[in-house]
Amino acid sequence: MILEIYKSWIIVLVLHELTHIFFVILFKGKIDKVVIGNFLFLRIKKVAISPIIINCSVSFEENKNWGLGKQALILLMPAIVNLTMGILIGYNFIFIKIFSLFIGINSLLPIPYLQTDGFLMFEEIKKNYKNRKKGQ
Repeated sequence: MILEIYKSWIIVLVLHELTHIFFVILFKGKIDKVVIGNFLFLRIKKVAISPIIINCSVSFEENKNWGLGKQALILLMPAIVNLTMGILIGYNFIFIKIFSLFIGINSLLPIPYLQTDGFLMFEEIKKNYKNRKKGQ
């Protein structure tokens, strides 16, 4: 049971981060670092992998030509994928369903302390608004 919970958590987290990576590469961005886990990292080029996976993250260098739309896809699409997976997946995979919904909802919330995707998107919107206001 505990192994099933852990496996489900890893699947959901890694899928979330792979979606970020997919859109960064799609828009010709540059991946700075990929971290899978929190403890005892094994570093392979720009990827840090740990045997104990509690958290994952991707840092990337954004392209100057990205508009708000591309940034929204990169930052928010993983949450949409998680929510969709949480809704569509059957009850045979209950832990994947629960974790997908949990991560999807939490990613969309603008929580500054956790640097969630929703918070990062909110910061991009503020920056975009300030730049437009300066231009007028």
